[in-house]
Amino acid sequence: MSQRYKKNVFIEAIEFVNTPENHKEIIDFAGLPISVEYTSEGVQLRVIRGAYSVLIAKVGEYIVKDDAGTLSVRTKESLAAEGYTLVEEAG
Repeated sequence: MSQRYKKNVFIEAIEFVNTPENHKEIIDFAGLPISVEYTSEGVQLRVIRGAYSVLIAKVGEYIVKDDAGTLSVRTKESLAAEGYTLVEEAG
């Protein structure tokens, strides 16, 4: 018979809203350089992890850091779909 297990995982996330203050917060959060691009498809933020390793987030998306420090980009909807709920505002 199969068994089901549940694991609670905490992550930190910051929303990209494209303000100068937000850019600084993301740099501090990620500990990496960023660039902001204005394209025909809209504004996007690039978190530069290395020469060939870049995260791209659009306005309204979240840069997420897991317990191991790994960064990814998620939407609010995908966070909710994966069962994440806001537990506290980080300071």
